[in-house]
Amino acid sequence: MPFGQELKEQRESRGISLDEVSVSTRVSLRHLQALEGDRYTDLPGGVFNRGIVRSYANFCGLDVDETVRRFLDAMRAKGLDTNGHEDDWRELAEAVHRSRVTDAPARRLRWLGVVAMLLIVLALAAGVLWVLVRRGIVHLPEKKWVPAIYRTH
Repeated sequence: MPFGQELKEQRESRGISLDEVSVSTRVSLRHLQALEGDRYTDLPGGVFNRGIVRSYANFCGLDVDETVRRFLDAMRAKGLDTNGHEDDWRELAEAVHRSRVTDAPARRLRWLGVVAMLLIVLALAAGVLWVLVRRGIVHLPEKKWVPAIYRTH
């Protein structure tokens, strides 16, 4: 009996629907259907496949390690590669690193733009005030600053 069919029968014998597995494990229904249908090329690949099988087995109360081992055997029987998990992790880590490295300068540039805009607005406000004072439209109070020791109350 094919591996996916065995999984499906064990799940159904426990009275668990595929929707329940999907909601609980947060694995898409499409991937679970591919797993039960032995359509391994429709799965995301590498360590993600193992994670899907582990989550499925754990939720259905199956022996996780044995289920993963049988899954890998089924993939090998179909002639699919099962040894690329280290490359998948490395590729994922490099992609995360690239996204973080490229985001930092963009964030700095964004804040530099915000500061520049604030300085421009402040300079414009000061310029408008200066023009209004020079034309006599606005009168600033002529209060002179006197040190506290010279003040009389």
